[in-house]
Amino acid sequence: MFSSDEERITYLEQRLNMKIDPVGSGDTATIAVGTALFGITLAFIITAWINRNFRPIRAKNLPMVTILFVTGFLWFVGDIPMNGHVLFKGAFSNCKEWNIWARVLFCFWYTTGLIVRCYALDRVFNQNKPTRGIAYYAPSAVLILFYLCYSIVTQAMPDRLTVGFNSQLEVCTTTNGYQYVTIGILWINWIIFSIMMIRLRNIQSTFNEFYESLFILGFGVAAMIKTTVVHFTHHRYTFIMGYRVAETIGDAFICNGVILVIIAYPVIRSVYRAKEYERKWLLRLRTDGLQDMYETNMKLQTEEPHIYRPMSGLRMYGPESEIKEDIDNSNQLMHMAKYGNENNGASGTSVLLSTSPYMEPNGMRFERRSLDSMQNEDEETWQRRIL
Repeated sequence: MFSSDEERITYLEQRLNMKIDPVGSGDTATIAVGTALFGITLAFIITAWINRNFRPIRAKNLPMVTILFVTGFLWFVGDIPMNGHVLFKGAFSNCKEWNIWARVLFCFWYTTGLIVRCYALDRVFNQNKPTRGIAYYAPSAVLILFYLCYSIVTQAMPDRLTVGFNSQLEVCTTTNGYQYVTIGILWINWIIFSIMMIRLRNIQSTFNEFYESLFILGFGVAAMIKTTVVHFTHHRYTFIMGYRVAETIGDAFICNGVILVIIAYPVIRSVYRAKEYERKWLLRLRTDGLQDMYETNMKLQTEEPHIYRPMSGLRMYGPESEIKEDIDNSNQLMHMAKYGNENNGASGTSVLLSTSPYMEPNGMRFERRSLDSMQNEDEETWQRRIL
């Protein structure tokens, strides 16, 4: 219909009685910045997979974090045309497909992934149940199928009721009703997440999941307020550079920020003083009394009963001789702690593991020490602790 984009802009400004910012370098920069954010997050995820046997990383449910990254990136891809960063020509004129099957569906699935992650932690640490079985997978499957059905139904509905392409104006159009329902469902997702977060409030310091969830909820509420205000007050925000940039960069920042809150610190520590950090992490795990739940319910059981296989999931970050010494000490004392001294009938399951300088003469009673006092001991004693 229009011989040039300038002609189209002039016509739209007269028709809509508003100033329209054409697609230009600002939109290209927006796409580049969003892509760079996902590139940084991808580097963290690749590093996490390389060091996936580092137990603080394994505790973060790396497959689920990877799913969050993929769904978040596809959400970002859907934002690019639907927020008006490209001209609606060729493949980009398929507004319904870009909106329903990229932007909305993967946004739904991204928030669903956060809910599923909280649900897994709730089963492990509050319900003391494993992350497997019908009871674990059923709620996730219901949510995923519900959003899939929602997308199928909206795709089948007429464009005048949902999303369509106006060939005369060469723009995508979205009805208010479709926007309100979609945003309402997203709010419900974040309400469910906040309820799950409250249930995680008593998880001890080893995992920090409650505080992580607080940050994630903050990101989510900020995103929802932004989206709600923009869509309800500026229905033609895609024509205004500032609004469309804020929408796209805001979504990209939140998608990546959530993932980095979850894995950034353990990933950094997996390459910086990894052995020391893993020792302290395992000690906190035992001190918090979460060891059995971690091994059994998170599918990380070891060969020795009620204890980690020493250093089995850890890459060789230190000298082999030092690691071998840790393993030998651990195997000997773990056996004593579990089966006790058969001659005097003592049981070692109720004692706190320590090193030989703290054993009493009967060989089965150990002095209980707090985490703080252990960390203040001399380096030689610390290195010989059984973790």
